[in-house]
Amino acid sequence: MPTSYYNNNPQAYNIMNKILTIALLAATALAYTSCSPSEEDDIFDKSAAERLNEISDLYSSRLLAAPNGWAMQLYPTNDDQWPYGTGYLLLCKFNKDHSVSVSMNNMFSSNKFKEDTSLWEVITDNGPVLSFNSHNSCLHTFSDPYDIDFTGSSNIPNDETGEGVGGDYEFIIVDAPEDGSYMMLKGKKRGTYNLLTPIKEGTEYETYLALTTVFRLLHFPNNAPTFNVLNIRGERYKMKMKYPSTDEYNTSYISKSSFMGIPNIYPYEGDEIIDENFNPFIITDRNDKFYLRFRDKITINDELTAQDFVYDSERQVFQSVDDEETFIEGDNPGRFFKETIIEDSLEHYNWRISTTYGSEPIRNIMTSAANEFSAKKMTLGNFTFLRRDNRVTLNVSYRTSRNAQANLYFYYKVEPTENGVKFIYDGYASTEGNVLAQMPTLKQIIEGVIPQSFYVRSRLSPFDLNEIRLTSESADPEQTLILELSKNTK
Repeated sequence: MPTSYYNNNPQAYNIMNKILTIALLAATALAYTSCSPSEEDDIFDKSAAERLNEISDLYSSRLLAAPNGWAMQLYPTNDDQWPYGTGYLLLCKFNKDHSVSVSMNNMFSSNKFKEDTSLWEVITDNGPVLSFNSHNSCLHTFSDPYDIDFTGSSNIPNDETGEGVGGDYEFIIVDAPEDGSYMMLKGKKRGTYNLLTPIKEGTEYETYLALTTVFRLLHFPNNAPTFNVLNIRGERYKMKMKYPSTDEYNTSYISKSSFMGIPNIYPYEGDEIIDENFNPFIITDRNDKFYLRFRDKITINDELTAQDFVYDSERQVFQSVDDEETFIEGDNPGRFFKETIIEDSLEHYNWRISTTYGSEPIRNIMTSAANEFSAKKMTLGNFTFLRRDNRVTLNVSYRTSRNAQANLYFYYKVEPTENGVKFIYDGYASTEGNVLAQMPTLKQIIEGVIPQSFYVRSRLSPFDLNEIRLTSESADPEQTLILELSKNTK
């Protein structure tokens, strides 16, 4: 029909348009419905269920690939408060029957080795998720909603019923390289990152946890009197451990092996309150080397980051695995000793001379002095440096023949030297001269052994200055005193 017909008949034109539109839609629908199943398979050659099963199988196989299991660095939350933000070391052995053995040794196991077995599965929820899907008393203690016995005090009660520590039991698998060198998990609820590293074959879990605990206590003791130093490209930061107080926690639950410290890292010349920055860490053993890893990366000037460190036993430092100019060292023992014994600071410490760990000549002369007292029916006690009458004083305690407690006080001037300190004998308090006249060995210690220059070193580790070593700078380096630190409550 000629076009002029539609131009002269608008109603007919509209009807024709509707017919053409319907025809076009029908043709389009026919084209889609005529696609064969093989054309869909060109895009997805497997069903959604099959693809999800493959993902589950892949990451399950990578969890099973570590023959002796994994060391898991678990952070329940991103909090800065102990025990919620503290890191916990768990050892996990995943088995083909989907059982998992989890072990730990920490506050939540009363600082004893504990192991429990439960079930695990890799599920898919917008990605692979490791689920500990039956109750495990080791792992679920960080996610169960119960009241924690050792938090709160009689003054400040604390009730976590309904929340507990607040951690996760399902973890998104963020990274799992094919070589099995590590796995990175992310808490599904809290979003904390938790690193897994393989455990060396043949390693017993109880031994692993015991050795890492001993190493940690040696370098980061709970009663640390000082700080460590983080060096980043020439910039220095104090790394001071934070521990619970009796006002915050029931410390009767806390033992020497408990790990509570969350270090406050701030500029060396800065203020620990104004510049505070808390960052917990965990110590692990990877192929017989000890690693320290912070929960959060430390960022300097938005450029350099530091997180993983390995212990260098020769230099006695934790060296960054990424940057040779970044490392953690202990405080300078000479600085600390001078501060505690010379400077009249608000905090005073006593230093007791050890009769157990000093060099053999020192131990022998101490034994001779004790025999001198015994010959006079008296018992020699401790040799302790303290401040008395605003002076550095050596207090020699003993018990008389009538078993009464008595003390002798000898004064010293202490001067800093390039390598340590120098003791200068400066007399005694009262009638001590009468005792020295009767005790030649004691007189030799007071007037001969102690008044000299000493190198100041740590005894075991520069990270633990509870004990220091004073070694003679003279021609007789065999004269070595070991001093043990104790707080003086004045």
